[in-house]
Amino acid sequence: MGNTQVKGSNYAIAIVVACIAFYAVPVGLVGNQAGLFTTPVMEQFGWSQTEATLYMSIQPWVAAIFTPIAGKVLNKCNPRWVLTLTSLAFGLSSLACAWFTEPWMWHCYGVIYGISAAFFMYIAVPTMVNRWFVKHNGFVIGFCGAFISILAAIMSPVIQTWISSMGWQQARIIISVACTVISVVLTFALLRPSPESMGLKPFGYDPNATEAAAADPSKKPGCTPAEARKSPALYMLMLVAGFFVISASFVQQLSRYCSTMPELGAAVGALAVSIAMVGGIVGKFGLGWICDRFGSRTAGVTAGALGAIGVLICFFAGGNVTMFYVGVALFGVGYSALSTVPPMLCSDAFGQKSFTDIYSMVATALNVFSGFSALIYAQIFDITGSYNGAFWMIIIFYVLIVIMSLFIVPMGRRLWKK
Repeated sequence: MGNTQVKGSNYAIAIVVACIAFYAVPVGLVGNQAGLFTTPVMEQFGWSQTEATLYMSIQPWVAAIFTPIAGKVLNKCNPRWVLTLTSLAFGLSSLACAWFTEPWMWHCYGVIYGISAAFFMYIAVPTMVNRWFVKHNGFVIGFCGAFISILAAIMSPVIQTWISSMGWQQARIIISVACTVISVVLTFALLRPSPESMGLKPFGYDPNATEAAAADPSKKPGCTPAEARKSPALYMLMLVAGFFVISASFVQQLSRYCSTMPELGAAVGALAVSIAMVGGIVGKFGLGWICDRFGSRTAGVTAGALGAIGVLICFFAGGNVTMFYVGVALFGVGYSALSTVPPMLCSDAFGQKSFTDIYSMVATALNVFSGFSALIYAQIFDITGSYNGAFWMIIIFYVLIVIMSLFIVPMGRRLWKK
């Protein structure tokens, strides 16, 4: 028993590397660099911003359609093959963008990106981590998510240099080839369906737990998707995830906001984005630890409170650049909860019995909200001529996150904790 437990614990580390490969590498190396390619593509082909960026809205909406299917496939099929193939599809479609000359081609990329993201974006990491880890799940999920911000922060200036010196096509080829090779090779080499499939035990395995529950996921505690759909807790969790993703997308508006404020300026906006990313990295580690130590409710309340306080500081900072940066850092901690708190709330509220199927419903809602986020901010600015309404909207969202985080877990647990 002891020897098996050691092997299981050791191989869980390989699963973390695989999760980083199929999740953090595509998103951090390619997905989060999309804005760097927008201007050079528009200038070369004379496209409007809508033509050049429509695929960014197509992607989450397509992902929303395919996420329920992805959840069922990951449950029934070997995730090693599924996630290797989705990594390959995403990498090759990103590579093909280097030769695209029409907007509809980028729209097709958005469709392929959306289908691939349905598998690797929100549900695959918590699914694999919950299978391979009994302890420290929140920290591990946060650790995987932090690599997105780390990769984005490191590679953004590098990729911008490549675009300036070699052109956007060559830069696209380099990052796409690197993404494809790293994600496909490591996912195929390291990912395995479960500890049981290798005759191992998950990290933190408790020998006092029933062998039946350890060997048969259907016997793990939790409720069914049908039971979850009857509970308001599920719909509150969908709203929490949606509010997190809309609020998180405001980081893409920081540069634009600062450029509209004479007392701040574009230079402040550029540094503010970097500070938000650093806050996001710290937040993913910190909130993951809070999930493990104090529970997902506490993590949700902490993220919502820090996010609201951070946005309030930004809004009332005026020309005080130092205070603005403090607010941005706290906002970064708040929005970092997107990849950690919703899956942990789902796990704590509804258990492990049908986690993937239930969280796929939450991820579907998350993708729908994500598709509308950029449009919401554009409409607020176009109608009012400022971002004031956006600030108050985000503050309200974070306050609602705090309130709903207090109720989701106890309401969900009443379905199966007798």
